[in-house]
Amino acid sequence: MHKTGDSMLEVAYTQHRGKRNPRQQDALWNGAACLQQVDAEPAVHALGLPVWLAVADGVASSPSAERASLLVVEALAKRVPEQGLSARTLRTVHGTLCDRYARGATFGSSTTVVAAQWTADGVTVLNCGDSRAYLIAGAGGWTRLSHDHTVLNELIAAGQADPGTEYASLYHALSDCLVADHDEDRFAIHQAKASPVPGDCLLLCSDGVHDTLGEARLKALFDPALSLSQQVSLWREAVLAAGAPDNFSLILARWADSTDKENAA
Repeated sequence: MHKTGDSMLEVAYTQHRGKRNPRQQDALWNGAACLQQVDAEPAVHALGLPVWLAVADGVASSPSAERASLLVVEALAKRVPEQGLSARTLRTVHGTLCDRYARGATFGSSTTVVAAQWTADGVTVLNCGDSRAYLIAGAGGWTRLSHDHTVLNELIAAGQADPGTEYASLYHALSDCLVADHDEDRFAIHQAKASPVPGDCLLLCSDGVHDTLGEARLKALFDPALSLSQQVSLWREAVLAAGAPDNFSLILARWADSTDKENAA
């Protein structure tokens, strides 16, 4: 693992409510601020390590989905700098979600979340639900660091479904997410660690990106010769051109030497 006090992350991000949604139910943390905007054009900034990032996708079938995603990101923003990113931190944040919304009309408000903490010692990724994280090597090799918590994946893990077979859409329903219900405290959390080197990228995105484009096209559209802002713009335009049926958010971070400059054109 390459370590240096002069390292920094270039972080590019964008967000859109999609073409069929009246409001934005995603929230993201770009390393410096929380966003929940109808249309956030691609932007980029540079941050010194350590940095943490997150994307939360409110579950549309739940009440107040946009409140759930925003609260989870904001609560993480308060706790991660002091406590680090861990399963314990995420479960504490779930308690905060329940304390705020597990009553009345907001009872059951739900969200997925994927979060990453990037330090000079490596990257830690946690997720619950189907928002994803990918490590992209400088040469273009991809490693998925998250796990989709879906009914189908549970059946595959139990040997009751074939990963190579197409199944009805209901099998792609979430099996786990963060729910504003004190009794729903046994949700699954997937954790992964990686040891990137300068030049490697980390992509976080909601299912409005990976479901709309498909993983193969998402990878095919990646060009390591592009600046981060250009790459994020390319993915964004591809999602919009594909109809953008869902809210979508994405963050792309790259570990660069402090002498590197981001071309934001």
